[in-house]
Amino acid sequence: MNAKIGQHLTLLGLGAMIFYGFMLATGHLTAEILPQFLVSAIIFLSSGRIMRKAASLMAKDEEEAAPVKAVRPQADWPWMTSLLNWTGAFVIIGVMALLLLKPIGLSWRDAIALTKAPDHFFAGAVP
Repeated sequence: MNAKIGQHLTLLGLGAMIFYGFMLATGHLTAEILPQFLVSAIIFLSSGRIMRKAASLMAKDEEEAAPVKAVRPQADWPWMTSLLNWTGAFVIIGVMALLLLKPIGLSWRDAIALTKAPDHFFAGAVP
């Protein structure tokens, strides 16, 4: 598992370097900003290598240890499926409600400003 994460981080670093090279070649980035981006790409590349080394060390340690298999509890897939379905339904209904309740000519900023939530009730009446 950790070896795959190391490979993904290495690929992410290579992708970042290709992206930054493309941005520099097309003129969207200047050479002044490039060192910061190269440092991030180098961090991704080196962390991928470190993760692969750690995975190989962990694999050697696991081979030396006695093979004890832990019993994992089985997941309740029908319950997880229904939870995912209901969560998705609530999200879709919530988004649809937000889109349908906001008037067409009104921006989101104005719609939020017109709600009663930011008003201070009884702010004028101080006993």
